Amino acid sequence: MAWHIASLIVRCRPDHEAAVAARLNALQLTEVRGAQHGRIVVIAEGASEYELAQRFDAIRATPDVMTTDLVHHEIDTDDSEAAHAQHAP
Repeated sequence: MAWHIASLIVRCRPDHEAAVAARLNALQLTEVRGAQHGRIVVIAEGASEYELAQRFDAIRATPDVMTTDLVHHEIDTDDSEAAHAQHAP
């Protein structure tokens, strides 16, 4: 089974940062990892690209969000987990 993980930078006005971060943290499988000067680092996870795309739409539709930029997208598979386990100390 594949699992999709993406990181994003969400921009808002600095005076809305705390409220936007709280709204983003309330989204399922979405976590705010840091915020400063109206830039919010977000990690989103999902079982498919479609699920992530729906979450990106929800993030963009969040009140006071100005822009959303995808920084990284990774697909983690069961095969890669097994390979990591073989090389773990």
